[in-house]
Amino acid sequence: MSPRSGHGRSPLASPRSREPVPLSPLAKTMSKAKQLFLLCDKEGKGFITKQDMQRLQWELPLTPEQLETVFDSLDREGNGYLTPVEFNTGLGEPEEELDEADFSQDPSAVRFVNTLMELGADKLFKDQQELCTLWCELQRDRPEMLSVLEGILVHAVSHLQDTVKERDSLEQALCRRESEHDQVVRSIYEEMESQIREEREKLLAQDSIKQKEKGQKLEEELRMREQELENTLKKQTELETRMRQLSHEQVNIKEQNQQLQDLNMQLQEQVERNKEQLQAALAQLNLAQISNAQEQLARQRNVMKVSRNMKKEKESLLRQLEILRDMNKRLRDEKDAQQSQKRVSHRHAVLPPLPLTYYLPSEDVCTPWTQQVDPP
Repeated sequence: MSPRSGHGRSPLASPRSREPVPLSPLAKTMSKAKQLFLLCDKEGKGFITKQDMQRLQWELPLTPEQLETVFDSLDREGNGYLTPVEFNTGLGEPEEELDEADFSQDPSAVRFVNTLMELGADKLFKDQQELCTLWCELQRDRPEMLSVLEGILVHAVSHLQDTVKERDSLEQALCRRESEHDQVVRSIYEEMESQIREEREKLLAQDSIKQKEKGQKLEEELRMREQELENTLKKQTELETRMRQLSHEQVNIKEQNQQLQDLNMQLQEQVERNKEQLQAALAQLNLAQISNAQEQLARQRNVMKVSRNMKKEKESLLRQLEILRDMNKRLRDEKDAQQSQKRVSHRHAVLPPLPLTYYLPSEDVCTPWTQQVDPP
């Protein structure tokens, strides 16, 4: 139903319809609550704090401590500030509790609930008490204005449903973006692990090749030393054979014997030298084996160091992932805050082209409803 449909009806144009309508106790209370909120919110922030609440000590016979107690009782969410809806609802609760028993049996209240269900708005409004009160008062005092209120409800419900859809769309987009980001981080982590594994295998292969070449070189040198020793022993055997042959000879025995003794001593010295060289070669081989063991131990330590570095990099990536999740959460909170501001800026956009004061002598009756509309 359009809010302009009620404008074509003649009762609004009659002088009788322009007579002031007495305000109900609830409307008077809500009007007073609005005035007190405006006194606290002189800067027009749209919310008040404990410090702003202290401005009422000149208007109400309350001490600063009592004002803080009132603020804490109204701040049920504990966020440190009060919106107009929280302030007005908190001050208007006693009257609402008195009338709550009558709404369930009031035909106007039943019609209001049915209207909300037809519009699909029975779950969009957090608190329908003030809106139901306004509906019943219009039904009782100004029935010709119900069409205007219905039109406002249609526009408000449509806007709220669009806002909820847009919010759900943004949440889905954020979830998709977070999932894509997790996949990118996971692929980067897997690629880094693969590169580190390949590099480690490459280093191990290079060390193995070097160690094998060094071992082959030492084995070749050892074979050469053994061959030299074998040749020396063979030569010594030949000389000994010759000495035995010369011993049987009688000619020049002494000279030959002396020569053989000298030659034998030379050979013995050479054998000693060869033995020393062999011992030196064996000592060098032992040193090479010790060095090989030390290098193998160093490689194991390097492998452990690489593993620790991989673990540190993994922990760093996990911390970065956690930071990015926190950033996504803050972005989502900022989006929600922007959506809240956007809803506040569009609250008055759903009103009819003509101001509501054209139809009513006072706007105080509609004030609680316009301040109560808030998406879940």
